[in-house]
Amino acid sequence: MFEYVVLRRSESGAPISAGQIAEALLFYQRVHVVLDRSTLLHLVKQIGPSELVGLTRRADFSAVYTEEMLATMSNPVGTLQVHDFGAVRFAGDQTAGTLKSPEDRLAFDLTRAGVKPADARRFAKALLAKVPVRKLSGNHYVEGGIPAAARSDLQDGAYVLAVIRALLPLMPGGYDPGPTLKFDVVSSALGFYTFQNIDLEAINSRRAAANPPEEPLTIAFLLGKLQDARADIAMAAHYGGDFFTSADTSAVVRLRHEVLLQRTGSNAKSLTSFKEIALPDMPTLREVIDSGERSFRDFLNLLDRASRFKDWIKSANPDEGLAREYLHSVSKQDWIQTPKLKGIRYVLTLALDATNPLVGLAAGFADNFLVEKLLGGWKPNHFIQGRLGPFVNVN
Repeated sequence: MFEYVVLRRSESGAPISAGQIAEALLFYQRVHVVLDRSTLLHLVKQIGPSELVGLTRRADFSAVYTEEMLATMSNPVGTLQVHDFGAVRFAGDQTAGTLKSPEDRLAFDLTRAGVKPADARRFAKALLAKVPVRKLSGNHYVEGGIPAAARSDLQDGAYVLAVIRALLPLMPGGYDPGPTLKFDVVSSALGFYTFQNIDLEAINSRRAAANPPEEPLTIAFLLGKLQDARADIAMAAHYGGDFFTSADTSAVVRLRHEVLLQRTGSNAKSLTSFKEIALPDMPTLREVIDSGERSFRDFLNLLDRASRFKDWIKSANPDEGLAREYLHSVSKQDWIQTPKLKGIRYVLTLALDATNPLVGLAAGFADNFLVEKLLGGWKPNHFIQGRLGPFVNVN
């Protein structure tokens, strides 16, 4: 239970945040992050280059860097649009010229983001020494590359129709198209054409009226979700474990391979229930880190003191769920609670009071927590109440 998790995108589709990584590190034994350019630069801005390099050196963390970005290219052919899938990457600009290596390109990106050139070069070298670069268009995740696999998905008309039907209600300004939806794909030497009856004009009118306004929805964008889902399917199968990505592509993945995300969904629900019971009415770990109320370095200090809590999670019965296991653990009677030995608390407090009144007073206040922690054995609520709760409850 909670052995291994892969993070590719946040639920909203935004880059992975430091707060999301922190929550994964606390509850999972191992965390693997798929770093694309946007996530990498976002994390550099959030926690700093040196902290990110330090993170890659931890035994419970690993990452891969995907320079390439999946794209749907569209070109007019007469009165129609022809589309195709591909993967592109930044190669340089007029000032820098052609940047030939991943290290050169990453250093350039960091410099453009405000990092000093010497620091950017040093960081790029250190990061890539720990984080391998993987091509989405290569054979690492799927034979022939992800764009080619996504093209083959378009041959399954029933699947494509189901995907578009699932996506439209999820899009801002979208709607449930019902059984009358049409979405046909015709392949050609130039790419593929689509013939559909989606009311894009009404959708984009609602998107334009939103606050803030949304970019117009296009057929290319919807097709791109099929390619993103193919990437998620390939990565989830490649890495195993729990796999977290955006909500819309998760909906597409479930249409094709629901089993790939079944355990992820089960563990996500288990974590939600656990937080509601263990930390009611408190901010989440992700919130306090992403808001800047707590630094990522502060979190790592907390994490280094969470080994017993993580061992408890690892041993939890997956059939019971984390919340039920927690309630069982904290309500279980220890030997210190037996009538014959309850007096030990009183004796210990009295002894402390005799040698040091202040310590004795503190022990009196801690009677229900500290003394039972010392004599009754460790319980998960000791970490929750003593460390995690005060950490997230900043105010």
